[in-house]
Amino acid sequence: MSVGFRCANEKDLQQIFQIEQDVMPNPWTLKSFEAAYSSDSSLIIVADDDNRICGFSIVYITAPESELPDIVVRKECQGQGIGRALLTHTVEQLRLKEVDTVFLEVRASNERAKALYESFGFEKIGTRKYFYSNPVEDAICMRKDI
Repeated sequence: MSVGFRCANEKDLQQIFQIEQDVMPNPWTLKSFEAAYSSDSSLIIVADDDNRICGFSIVYITAPESELPDIVVRKECQGQGIGRALLTHTVEQLRLKEVDTVFLEVRASNERAKALYESFGFEKIGTRKYFYSNPVEDAICMRKDI
């Protein structure tokens, strides 16, 4: 698998939406992805393997800060380092946009994602009680200075 990274284009939105539907317990709507794509303050990055999207990240930028509300890897592509590479590329792109802090939330039970974020230097800064639904669960709020 030879994965490259690029900014999403409008034709990618349906594939991104489908990955989200397949992986996330509370998926974004297609309209939410369209709004993010159209926004001047967001960036959608895709991990692309020969026009097949393996994963994506979405960041909202209000320099010098940003929020990473969604980073998802296609089920059959998980466990291959794509999430790590996608997060690396996303942080590099944020640096180019003069961002110096990234915030995110992660499900309290998502040990795999928490371990990835911690390995990147994200630190827990708080908890949002009952933040997620399906199932109801706390969110761990994290921050990284880049």
